[in-house]
Order: sequence, then structure tokens, then C-alpha cells
Amino acid sequence: MRRNMGAYIRLYESMVTHPTRHIMQYRWEEIDQLAEILEAEVAGHPVDVDRARELAERLVRLCPDIARTMSRVVERFAPEAATAAA
Repeated sequence: MRRNMGAYIRLYESMVTHPTRHIMQYRWEEIDQLAEILEAEVAGHPVDVDRARELAERLVRLCPDIARTMSRVVERFAPEAATAAA
């Protein structure tokens, strides 16, 4: 199964470099954990999809500035997406 690596790279970059005036609201620990999961998936390693979805859902609530990007991650790791990819 081949992944669209360009899309993942853009998603990761938007997570890490998204400019915001509310920088203190960001939860860097969660962002770093999610970035590690995305990087592992791009590299073809197995990942904990439930944890990825959980982190992205949490970031949607905590960081409104990146909610749209995190919603894409939630969709990517939804159970329906895993079934379709198999």
C-alpha cells in the first residue's frame, strides 16, 4: 500500500510551523507525539492508529488554530479509513 508522502509532509509541516498568536495554547508534547506517529507511518512502520486519532482529536479541542489540519488526521485514522486501506 503506497502512501501519498507529499500530503503527509505538508500536513506535518503545517502542524509544526503553523503561525499563531496563541503559541502558549499549543500542546507541543501532543504535537510531537503525533508527528512521530506520522513520520513512522510515512516510513512504512506500523503505528498505533487509535493513539494518533486520540492525539488529533485532543488537539482539535485544544488548538483551534490547527483544528482543520487535525480534523484531517482524525479522518485519516478513522476506523473506516483503516478498513478501506486494507
